[in-house]
Amino acid sequence: MRIATAAELAPGELLEVFNAGFSDYLVPLQLDEDALRTHLYENDIALDRSPVAVVDGGPVAFALLGVRGRDAWIGGMATVPAHRRTGLARRMLDAAIDAAAAAGCATVWLEVVDRNAAAAALYRDRGFAQVRDLAVWSLPAADGAAAAARPADWREAHAWIAAHREEREPWQRADGTLDRLRDAGAALRGVVLERPNQTAGALVCRDGTAVSVLQITAVDDEATGALVEAAAGGRALHVTNAPAGGRVSRALERRGAAVIARQHEMRLDLPAEARTPGWRSRPP
Repeated sequence: MRIATAAELAPGELLEVFNAGFSDYLVPLQLDEDALRTHLYENDIALDRSPVAVVDGGPVAFALLGVRGRDAWIGGMATVPAHRRTGLARRMLDAAIDAAAAAGCATVWLEVVDRNAAAAALYRDRGFAQVRDLAVWSLPAADGAAAAARPADWREAHAWIAAHREEREPWQRADGTLDRLRDAGAALRGVVLERPNQTAGALVCRDGTAVSVLQITAVDDEATGALVEAAAGGRALHVTNAPAGGRVSRALERRGAAVIARQHEMRLDLPAEARTPGWRSRPP
C-alpha cells in the first residue's frame, strides 16, 4: 500500500472510489461526474493535499481535504468495503491532518453523521472535539400566502448577514462557498425582511430542483420563518447543516420539514509545532 494524492488519479478513478466508499453509507450518497466536480470546486477541495490509499495499483480509500486560509475541512472520507477494518481510515485521517498542517492551517473541521459511532470515535481519538450538532432539512412544496419580504440582490442580503450573524457558517454554506459560486456565475438571489425602522433578517439562496438556502440570519423566530416562506415561494426548500435547535431548525420544524440527516460538527486545533517540518499528527 502507498499513499498518493487525489491529484495523481486517472480521470474517473476518484469518482469510482468515492462512490464505492459511500456505496453502503448511512445516508445514501452516489455522485455523477458533474456532482463530484461541483463538490470539489465549491468546497475548495485541494486534490494535491487529499490523501488516497493505493493497493495493487488502484485507489481503495481517500480523504478529501478542503483548504481556505488557516482552516481545513475534511469533505468526505471513506474506504471501499473490501478493504475496511485494516486501519486505512486512521491512516487517511492522519495523512489529511498532516496535509492540513503542511498547508499552514491552524484548524481542521469535519462533520460526521450522528449514527456513525465508529467514525466519531476515531475522530475523537485523533483529537477532534464536538462543536455543535447540525441538521440537514428538506421542506416539501406547499401552497400558502407569500411572506412579507422583498427580493434583493444577493450581495445586499449577504452584507446584512455578514454584519449580523451570531455564529459561524458551516463550511458548505460559508462565505468561501459563496465566493466560489459567484466566480462560477451561479444565479444567487437574496431575500430581505423589513420591519418599521428595522431590517429584521436576510437570506441568500439559489434555485434548482429545490430552493437551496445558503445563508440566513434574522433577529427572531418569526422573521426567520417569514424568510424561509418567502424564499420557498411554494416550492420545495433544502437547508444543509442548520444548527440543531437554532432559529432556522425551529422554523423548518414548525413548517413540517423533515430531517434528512443529523451530524456532529467537530474541530481539531493544530498546535504551532504542527506547521513545522517533521511534525506528525500521531501521538507517540
